[in-house]
Amino acid sequence: AAGLLLAAAFPRTNQSWLAWMGLVPLLLSLRGRSPRSAAALGWLAGFVFYLITVSWIPDTISNFTSVPPAAAFALLVLMAAVAAYGQAVFAGVLEWAASHGVSRVWMAPPLWAVLEWTRGFVVAEFPWNLLGYSQMRYLDLAQAADLGGVYLLSAVLVMANVALAESVAAHRAGGEQAGRKAARLLVAAALAPALLGVYGHLRLAAIARIPYTGSIRVGIAQGNVAQDQKWDAAVASRIFERYLRLSDQAVEAGAELVVWPEASLPFSLRHDLRSTRLLELAEQRNVDLLVGAPGFEERDGDGGKPYNQAWLLRSGGDVQGPYDKIQLVPFGEYIPLHGLFGLVDVAVESVGQLGRGTEHTIFETRPLDPPTEGAAAPGRSARFAVLICYEGIFPSLVQSFAAKDPDFLVNISNDAWYGDTAAPDQHLEMASMRAIENRLPLVRSTNTGISAFVTDEGRIGPTTPLFHEDMVVEKVLTRSVWSAYRAWGDVFLHACQAATVLLLALAARGRARRHHAPAGPAAH
Repeated sequence: AAGLLLAAAFPRTNQSWLAWMGLVPLLLSLRGRSPRSAAALGWLAGFVFYLITVSWIPDTISNFTSVPPAAAFALLVLMAAVAAYGQAVFAGVLEWAASHGVSRVWMAPPLWAVLEWTRGFVVAEFPWNLLGYSQMRYLDLAQAADLGGVYLLSAVLVMANVALAESVAAHRAGGEQAGRKAARLLVAAALAPALLGVYGHLRLAAIARIPYTGSIRVGIAQGNVAQDQKWDAAVASRIFERYLRLSDQAVEAGAELVVWPEASLPFSLRHDLRSTRLLELAEQRNVDLLVGAPGFEERDGDGGKPYNQAWLLRSGGDVQGPYDKIQLVPFGEYIPLHGLFGLVDVAVESVGQLGRGTEHTIFETRPLDPPTEGAAAPGRSARFAVLICYEGIFPSLVQSFAAKDPDFLVNISNDAWYGDTAAPDQHLEMASMRAIENRLPLVRSTNTGISAFVTDEGRIGPTTPLFHEDMVVEKVLTRSVWSAYRAWGDVFLHACQAATVLLLALAARGRARRHHAPAGPAAH
């Protein structure tokens, strides 16, 4: 039941309110169980959650690798079984600590946040659909992400769930004292979303009073190229011409910077004469072009590796780049635990296993325009960071870029392999959380959608429909909005790590005391 309720809080079901109570069935069923039994129930909840929320994985694998559909579904089951380790550890540790005197209300929130963090590096780097993302549709509630990132939202959600579950348990226990405890816990459960809402309302009002300092008109080119055609040499020229045409339309609509999606160039920019067409377009139409392209680089005598890259071709005729993608997609761009999954092909057929970038590149484009007519121009170039596809769902990685003080973020992606599933909606909401955390506007350009503009408040729009060739131009407004998360990074997460260690130490101390307590009637 917990797995089903939590899954329903995410796209496309979008019942975000269920995240505030979805864990309650699990938490009530854990009470009084051994840590091993509790871990098994936690694993089951996590398994059901992942089986539903990433049900798009089999089609992605079977459509773009040599793995047959039945084996691809088996890989989904295996992945869900492995990814559920977080809920299993959460449930087992929570009940172990509770049995040794540590309150579940204190233990659960930091423990959950720490386990969500581990999903960014344990087994396969896959921090997809962290609990806090479920609140992106409640803009006021999501604003607290600028304090502690998505982990803060997750921790508050878990605290509310635990308080609600403990309130139900106290009410079941009966008696006047238990009744008062149940009432206090119920108030705590209600206060959690209320406090987030109050903070968010006040924060949005405060941000609205901060004046914009600059603007730039940005165009998005969504080519809608089918994944099975992207690397077909027979249609490469047609794909290229399509993007040139969309860029020309964007310039006609006033774009000063046009953003192409991830790997939109069907050739390496360094090694193909067609690249001169891009420079000609940039110079003749007085526009900057940000393009995603495959590349092959030799670094430190490694003999050369393929990379997923972004390049900026400027109207003055010069080129900045490349930015080499740092965070690669498991099974899309590399094979995690290659010995175990050695028979699985990577989904990016053209390049195989990719090299990882190391530099947090900041691009400089056209000078910022005045934010409004008659206002003074900032007198400097607009600066932006590029997040390629999957990178937009890693909070600390994006914060590393944001700490370099760009004016806005750009997320280029190719979501074609997800098909018409919940994955593009999920991906958009996760990337949009980065705009709130770092208080930076976000421009998102994708091959097949959903492309979007996101404000520094986290407002999403305008957007493009899935699987449509499209072009959108929007004025991106910039301003200086301070963010605790942008300035200090994962301080809240580190506090959760410290709190988890401290509470586990207290539980171990309680266990030791019970173990060494004298036997006999007095001990009881």
